[in-house]
Amino acid sequence: MFMEKLKEELAMKAVFTIIRNVLLAGVLVLAAAPVMAQNDMAIGRAKEFIQLLQRGDFQGAYGRCDSNLGFKATPDTFRTYWQNLLSKAGSFVEFKSATVETKDGAMVVIQVAKFEKGHVDLKVALDSQLKVAGFQYANHKVSAASQAQAPPSAQSVTPQAQTGSQVAATPAT
Repeated sequence: MFMEKLKEELAMKAVFTIIRNVLLAGVLVLAAAPVMAQNDMAIGRAKEFIQLLQRGDFQGAYGRCDSNLGFKATPDTFRTYWQNLLSKAGSFVEFKSATVETKDGAMVVIQVAKFEKGHVDLKVALDSQLKVAGFQYANHKVSAASQAQAPPSAQSVTPQAQTGSQVAATPAT
C-alpha cells in the first residue's frame, strides 16, 4: 500500500511538472509574440518605403520620414540617392531576406535586395512610431565571392543627431 501511494505521488509530480513546463513555454511564446509582430510591422514599413523609392515616388517616401530626417532631407535627396544606387547596382529585381536589429533606440531593418549587378543591404532605421529615421545601403556581405559581385559602395541618408552632421547622400564611414 505504501508503494502504491508512492507511485501515485510520483506520477502526480510528473504530471504537474509537465503542466508547469507547458504553461511556462506558453508564457514564453506569448511574451515573444509582440516582439515578432513588431518586427513584422517594421519589415513591412521598411519595404513600403523602399517600394516608394523604387517606383519613383520620392514625395511619398519623404512623407514616411520622422521630423528629424524630414528637416535634413528632401524628396530630391531621396531621388538623387536612389538614382546613385541604381547607377551602381542596376535595376531592382526583388526583395530577399530581412532582419531587424535595435540600435540607439531605433529599429533597423536590414532588407537584402537583389539588383541586376548583385545583392545590396538596404538599411532602414525606424523610430518608435515606425517612421523612417534613416536610410543606408551597402554591399551585401555573405562571402568574399558574393561581396565582389555587389557593386554599390556604402551610402547613407541618416539624421546623425549625436554628431550634429547634416543629412546628405554621402558615403558612410
